[in-house]
Amino acid sequence: MRKIILFFLSVLLLTACSNNVQQEIYPKKDVPEIEQVLNENKSIIGYKSVTDKNDVIVAIDIRRMSRFNKEKIEKKIKKQLEEKLPGKDVLVTGDLKIKWEIEKIIKEGMQTEKLMKSIDQIKSLSKEAT
Repeated sequence: MRKIILFFLSVLLLTACSNNVQQEIYPKKDVPEIEQVLNENKSIIGYKSVTDKNDVIVAIDIRRMSRFNKEKIEKKIKKQLEEKLPGKDVLVTGDLKIKWEIEKIIKEGMQTEKLMKSIDQIKSLSKEAT
């Protein structure tokens, strides 16, 4: 009986520690610049990003122990992306509701006008105080 309990606890522990890293940029323009900045930063474990002509929105997943410096990490990445993508309005956040909105855009495969409206909606969400 003791071995069975140990077995199930070890399986539970291994499944709880699985690493589900998500890295996605939609649409596939400006991908190398964004990927380079985000992959260089060791505080990030995943990201979702949406771009259009004028905007870049990035939702980042920050490592657990780095969350204490969340605002510093967001500002650092924003500055790096602004240097790589001049002329674009960059928004970097670790907020889950923005990440969910980006996932919805990617899932639906939005194009042009619908994409621009969704990006404007995400910008307004980022300004809300939670």
